[in-house]
Amino acid sequence: MVRRRHALNLVLAGSLGLWSAPAWADSLCADKALQVAADAQIKQAEQLERAGKPYEAYAAATKADMDCVTDATRQEGLKLRAAKAIGEENEKHGHLSEAYDWYMRGQSVAEAGRLQRKLVEQQPDDINTVSHAIDHFSQQHDTAQEQAMRAHALKNLDKALAEEEKRFASIGRNSLQDLGRARDWAYYAKAGEDRIRARASQRGDTLAAEDGRKFLELAISYYERANRQEGVKKVREKALDLAKRYEAKGEGEVAADYYAIADEHAKAEAVQKHTEQRHEQAEEGRKKTFQKEQADLEKALGF
Repeated sequence: MVRRRHALNLVLAGSLGLWSAPAWADSLCADKALQVAADAQIKQAEQLERAGKPYEAYAAATKADMDCVTDATRQEGLKLRAAKAIGEENEKHGHLSEAYDWYMRGQSVAEAGRLQRKLVEQQPDDINTVSHAIDHFSQQHDTAQEQAMRAHALKNLDKALAEEEKRFASIGRNSLQDLGRARDWAYYAKAGEDRIRARASQRGDTLAAEDGRKFLELAISYYERANRQEGVKKVREKALDLAKRYEAKGEGEVAADYYAIADEHAKAEAVQKHTEQRHEQAEEGRKKTFQKEQADLEKALGF
């Protein structure tokens, strides 16, 4: 009976050995000493955290080999707490972009979202700030906040169109930059594109009625913003007609500009070259006349 019990104990011991050996063999940590070192690193990080040094604590916790630490959950929790503390410290000192990055690293999504709203409040007209907030809430599937940010973008679109109205009423009539800004806001608002095209089309119609070269160039630009190719064609035809009229009057430089607006660049270059040649010939003739008059004067005075 004793022999049988002794044999059974040997079998159990062997079985335990078979089960326990693979537990270390399957570990990603190559050496027991590395595990001891990793655990010691975590303890040091926790000491730094208790000492109110979140930067150092985070760095120490990150340095510990995650394949060797005994308690990976303990390591991860420490990193998350330290990251959040770093975010709070950055926010306290007004470094909001850095604070946001640390909040996200610490998986403090609520704090990160609050910070995005705060950033938009501080820079309501900055398109990069607003777009980052939209991206954040979109990635977090926070539909309510995403829509709130897009509504903010729509208000900025309205402001840009109001500025465009004032700019177009000025002497230069060039409000393309304001329309471009409105279009940028429309992208993030996901609304307003039709209003911008209608506004650009209206500006093109107004300027197409003018004869000035600058205004006709602007008309084409507005029509292109409105994607109205028939308007562009109409202005080019008008410019071509004006180019021929000015060429017939001998005003080559003006004619060349109109040919360029009409997209007749070869003709514009030819007219410009011909005009320059005439100017050179006229200048040469003027010099010869001056020289002759001077010679006649010197002869009359007996020089």
